[in-house]
Amino acid sequence: MCVSRLDGGLRVVTETLPHSRSAAIGVWVGVGNRDEPAELAGVSHFLEHLLFKGTSSRTAHEIAEGIDAVGGDLNAFTSKEYTAFHARVPAWDLDFGLDTLLDVLVDPGFTADDLDAERHVILEELAWSADTPDDVVHSVLAERLFPNHALGWEVLGTSASIRSMTVDDVRSFHDRWYRRPNIVVAVVGPVEHDEIVARVDAALDGRRGGEAPARIGPVDAEASDTNTYRSIEQAHFARGWRSPGLHSPDRYALAVATQLLGGGWSSRLFREVREKRGLSYSVFASGSSFVDAGTISVYAATAPERLAELRSVIDEQLALLAEDGPGERELEVARGGFEGATVLGLEDTGSRMSRLATNVLIRDRVVSVDEYLDAVRAVTATDVQRVIADVLAGPSAVSVVAPG
Repeated sequence: MCVSRLDGGLRVVTETLPHSRSAAIGVWVGVGNRDEPAELAGVSHFLEHLLFKGTSSRTAHEIAEGIDAVGGDLNAFTSKEYTAFHARVPAWDLDFGLDTLLDVLVDPGFTADDLDAERHVILEELAWSADTPDDVVHSVLAERLFPNHALGWEVLGTSASIRSMTVDDVRSFHDRWYRRPNIVVAVVGPVEHDEIVARVDAALDGRRGGEAPARIGPVDAEASDTNTYRSIEQAHFARGWRSPGLHSPDRYALAVATQLLGGGWSSRLFREVREKRGLSYSVFASGSSFVDAGTISVYAATAPERLAELRSVIDEQLALLAEDGPGERELEVARGGFEGATVLGLEDTGSRMSRLATNVLIRDRVVSVDEYLDAVRAVTATDVQRVIADVLAGPSAVSVVAPG
């Protein structure tokens, strides 16, 4: 694994796998939903869609046809703090994959016709989300956990912001943020590091200057309980708390706590809520981490008449974990789950590439697999009890989407 830091803040990371028959390429851009002004909410996601609509040298059809012709994958996603573009191709088509991804990044067409077409696509995506109660319950929960802050906004934006978005808005956002200080390029496969660096450096020569986004931390959350009504059959329940951010020394203990609480079939919530009581088909706990904040949340759906019982059982399991901590066996299972998932992820060039890109963008270095596994293995029952008790001591937000 090699990392190069080039002029203007551009970073390139590669991992050479000489015998791999696939290559994965990623461009991670350190700007996302939280960096948008309110009137342009959703512009990062809008931009993500538009970058695949063609360049001055490739039409959208040519891009799609080229990827299909080699059996590859080309996709992207937008998060709160970064936007990622990635491709996976046969190793012998690495040049094509890299050139295509860099081309759409630096030379997007941004035509009015393309914008109007994607506007309708995104409005349909918003409508689909509004019709999906488990999306709604988590969207409302995020708003309550981060009141009046971009971390609580919907990544897709709003119907109003998407309808009013112009080509100039998107082009200006791209021109300001898609520059070398915010870009990490990662490539995994049978590659030569110096060759990749030279090609990336040349392709992004015109993206010099610029700055990293300045971020303002969220205000304190307050306890809240919000009900939303839809024409549905089940009641969807989510409860969340604020937690430390991704640079916290407690991040590994928090991850293990979330895993043993509701991260798998042997987790406390799955066993108690589904297996023992039959209260819900789907129940889980999850966490998210940002530069300056994070969240832990639990979710389940049940019949409306059983909602009170569901809440009581979940609250009881949370309290037990905070008061008594985990048993040694369940702690071993949770830690082992992380270890196994990490190792299994190393079998895929796309997963390896994503891990490298995210590490370099967020931490400016690659946390080795051994370092990560050692940190997970070092988490004790006392650590888990302490961090979950600290989180649960803060105010919680509750979001319910119920029939009505």
